[in-house]
Amino acid sequence: MDMRPVLVRKAINRSRKAAADTRARLLPTAYSGMRLTPKRLLNYWRSRYEMWRGVERVRARPLVLTVEATNVCNLRCPQCFTGVGELGREKSMLHVEDFRRLLDELGDYLLKVEFYNWGEPLLNKQLPQMIRLAADKGIATVISTNLSFPMTDERAEEIVRSGLHVIGLSADGATQGVYEQYRVRGDLALVLANVDRLNAAKRRLGSATPRIVYSYHLFAHNTHEVDSARALAREHEMEFSLMKGWVAGADWDTEGRYNFGFHPSVGRCFYLWQQGVVHNDSGVAPCCATFYKEDDFAELGAASGDTRQSFRDAWNNDAFRAARRMFADDPAHDRRDLVCYDCPVTRIWRDYREHVRAGRPASAFEVHAAYNDGWNYFFARRPSRAKPLELIPLVPVNANRDLAGKAAAQADMSDAV
Repeated sequence: MDMRPVLVRKAINRSRKAAADTRARLLPTAYSGMRLTPKRLLNYWRSRYEMWRGVERVRARPLVLTVEATNVCNLRCPQCFTGVGELGREKSMLHVEDFRRLLDELGDYLLKVEFYNWGEPLLNKQLPQMIRLAADKGIATVISTNLSFPMTDERAEEIVRSGLHVIGLSADGATQGVYEQYRVRGDLALVLANVDRLNAAKRRLGSATPRIVYSYHLFAHNTHEVDSARALAREHEMEFSLMKGWVAGADWDTEGRYNFGFHPSVGRCFYLWQQGVVHNDSGVAPCCATFYKEDDFAELGAASGDTRQSFRDAWNNDAFRAARRMFADDPAHDRRDLVCYDCPVTRIWRDYREHVRAGRPASAFEVHAAYNDGWNYFFARRPSRAKPLELIPLVPVNANRDLAGKAAAQADMSDAV
């Protein structure tokens, strides 16, 4: 038997895989709507190099920018700072001129802008203008929204015309009773009506975007509605995304049947090198998990023309450089006041470096942390002015539900997580 055709096919497959691996190493994630330019590509390579080396004073600009369109929200999700009524900073809307000023500085380098963090972004009436500014520069644009508020056809068309690329719809149930356990004060029928309104606007305007992704977070109370939610997504022309939900306190999934989006691992914090976070009041935070103004690292100048620092100045100020020193090969311990100091990501790195310095093989290091530990850390860290958090526990809808049936349903769904 002539084996040459088989060998040729194998060689071709190996070459294709090698080419794909090379592209993955050299090119950034292809976010929906992103236009990759030489300037962005050079900045991407520089950013990756600086993070790999642990450079303290960086020259690269962020690859991704998280901007808080507003810190106001209409829902009362029981394990969210905003939902339980905490005030991290004064309530306000990000002004389009403040965003324009930020984009003038960073826009040529950014791959993606996320217009959300601790609030409901679509409550900001100027959001479509800000999205258009970013989209026109070839930057991928994303929002996460609950969509549980009145929306007119005109508003839907304004959102579609903005150039928005992706809408992540936060809805954790397929029936009102299950959905509202976490999305307190939300109306699932209104949410789905708004999805239909957006899809109708896309058809009228001949637009393929924004893609709408039904983002379903798994909790103990809603695992049995996953299949129904998938069906709802298909019915209303949405993509479907499933991920285990994190909660403050003990992990609800004690047997580890489901997976979070990712697991803690050894590595430098990408926020400190690759992702900028700017709040609605122009406060610059070290990452998206911080809530209180006391944990900001800087404050940018406002559109009124004051003399406060630019983003690049903030990006390399004392706080950011000190935080990056915590990820040196010999981590510095001189800024215990910074929120980064006791973050699980920092502690894993510190433990790893101590493990290596003790002469033990790097391959023998074990990460003793769970993704939920990060959520707990940020929820527990509160300034003295903050009130004690009284979080509402999330429990199954019917605690007497047949446990064998529950286990079978969880096993069926585990492959999809």
